[in-house]
Amino acid sequence: MKKAAIIVGKPNAGKSTTIREFKSIVKMESFHIFQLWGKRGYILSCSFEEAGRDIEATIKKLSGFDYLVFACQGPKLSRVHQVLEKASFISHDIVIQSVAEARNKAREIVSFFNSN
Repeated sequence: MKKAAIIVGKPNAGKSTTIREFKSIVKMESFHIFQLWGKRGYILSCSFEEAGRDIEATIKKLSGFDYLVFACQGPKLSRVHQVLEKASFISHDIVIQSVAEARNKAREIVSFFNSN
């Protein structure tokens, strides 16, 4: 079962801090690729809005991974959900409002990936 965790928050809410915390929990193979329970995942820390990244092309390119972790500020969130569903990913929004929540939100990502 392929899963995608989307860290959602306004600018400076703690999305990048959450991703750094998550990276400290999992086994990183490279800057973007991680392993968790024998499965491979990919992290994009710069939000779709900030990077101006093409949602369809990005998800298609990364669809071979078991897990995806994305940051999103909100305006493109519904489109991200649509494209992930089309690519057979189950997605879950991790909403963050302040940097102080980052460690717990990183653990929430791990819990989501561990759930059935």
